[in-house]
Amino acid sequence: MTDNTGFAVAIDGPVGVGKSSAAKRLAGDLGMLYIDTGAMYRAVALYNMRRGTDKKDAEAVAASLSDIEIAFTPANGILLNGEDVSADIRSQAIADYTSMIAAYEPVRAKLTQQQRRLAENGHVIMDGRDIASQVLPWAQVKIYLDADPRIRAERRLRELQAKGQPAEYARVWEETLIRDERDKNRVHAPLVRTDDAIYIDTSHMDLDEMVAEITRYVKGRLYV
Repeated sequence: MTDNTGFAVAIDGPVGVGKSSAAKRLAGDLGMLYIDTGAMYRAVALYNMRRGTDKKDAEAVAASLSDIEIAFTPANGILLNGEDVSADIRSQAIADYTSMIAAYEPVRAKLTQQQRRLAENGHVIMDGRDIASQVLPWAQVKIYLDADPRIRAERRLRELQAKGQPAEYARVWEETLIRDERDKNRVHAPLVRTDDAIYIDTSHMDLDEMVAEITRYVKGRLYV
C-alpha cells in the first residue's frame, strides 16, 4: 500500500499499556482520526456472546461475520448493526471473549480489510496488536508501547474499578499474563514489535508524559 496518500500512526503493544488512552489524546491534539480497532473486535465478540456462540468454536464465529456490520459514530463510539454498543463492549467478560476470537484468521481478515479502508486517505491514528506489522505496514510512524506486566495489571484493575466493575488484582494479573501469551503466540497476526517501530517503555509514565513522547516522534514526520 505504498501509494497511500494519507498519514498514519500505528501504535501497538500488549494489554494495559495505555495504547487507547494515548491514541485518543494524540488524535484530539493533532486533529487526526482515531480508529479504535479493539472496539471492532469487541463488537464481533458481543454479537457472538449474545447469540450464545462458544468462543472456542472458530467455525461458528467465522460464520457470523457475514451478519455483522461495524461502524463508528461521529463521537468515535462503536455501532454494531446500527446499535450503539460503546458501553456494552467494555466488560471483562467481553475482553476475555475477544482475546480468544481475535486469534481466528477469518475475523482478523475481515476487520483488517475494513481498518485499511478507513485509513486510506486520511490522517489517522490506529492502535492494536498488529497495526504496524499487518494492518498498516506503510504507516509513516510506528510506535510500540510496553510496560512491566504488574504495572499493566494495576492499570487494568483501576480501569475496571473506575467503571464500577468488580475486579481483584490477582485475577487481573493472571488474565494479563494469559492475554500476553495468547497475543504473542497466536498463529495469525501475533503481537510483535516491527524493526522500524519506536520502543517506548511507559512503566513510569503518566498519560501526559506518554502522549508528549509519542507526539515528539509524530510531529517529526508529520510536518517535514
